[in-house]
Amino acid sequence: MKKIVLFVLMLALFAGGCSSTQTEQDKLQVTASFYPMAEFARAIGGDRVQVTTLVPDGAEPHDWEPSPRDLTKIGRSQIFVYNGLVEPWAEQALQAVAERKVVSVQAGSGMYENNGRQDPHVWISPKKAAVEVERITAAFCEADASNSAYYKENSRKYLLQLQELDRQMQEIASTAQKKVFITSHAAFGHLAGDYGLRQLAVSGLSPQAEPTPADLQKLAGIVRQEQVEYIFFETLSDPRIAQVLAKETGVRTAVLDPLEGLSEEGRRENLDYIKIMQRNIDNLRIALAAQ
Repeated sequence: MKKIVLFVLMLALFAGGCSSTQTEQDKLQVTASFYPMAEFARAIGGDRVQVTTLVPDGAEPHDWEPSPRDLTKIGRSQIFVYNGLVEPWAEQALQAVAERKVVSVQAGSGMYENNGRQDPHVWISPKKAAVEVERITAAFCEADASNSAYYKENSRKYLLQLQELDRQMQEIASTAQKKVFITSHAAFGHLAGDYGLRQLAVSGLSPQAEPTPADLQKLAGIVRQEQVEYIFFETLSDPRIAQVLAKETGVRTAVLDPLEGLSEEGRRENLDYIKIMQRNIDNLRIALAAQ
């Protein structure tokens, strides 16, 4: 079975220490492909790193393509963090970058849809997010050894928050009266697989994949058979198809955020990965009738 990999590319080694009075240019320069990668990098790096996110807020990372200016940002960075598969442009973009040391960060086994495509949404599982955090931490410590203790302490604190999310998901899995949940697109395979749940999706791995009438009819039958009470939709994608299915089957809708980027509302409310995952878990607890 193929693996899904989070890649941390160290484009140049960082020499010298960091002080509390350092300028932005003195910090470890990190470019991250999209929101969750940037979120983890900022949590670990704190005030010792400068993180640039390529995919802007509100944009769908599945369809985004880098501009020449974005390629320049990657080339000027000391570390480039990307997930793999979400960013089909990444490998080609990196060909434009000079000599680099590559550190491959394994995030866990791939989950597969019926069409055989890998599910790249590794970060939605707290278990696999912890692996990503640990390996980004290792890359930071190697690139900036003088601040390794600082990075490790930040990482330790963040991992405690991920462990709490993991604990809650295990609790849901053990007490849930329902094991099936329906989402607008197939972004939650790792979350479902790691906790013994079953995800069914209105669309495929990409939110732009349109379901056929037969697909919707089949899902409607499953909704009734499994006594599903909620259809989940997302913050960055059109919710209309999920809403149509919910109306047809007489169930309610709720948000399950794949954390591919922050919405305008999320930015206004000062949300982050931990807060959004907590909302996801709270909504899953209700939808799955867990204690």
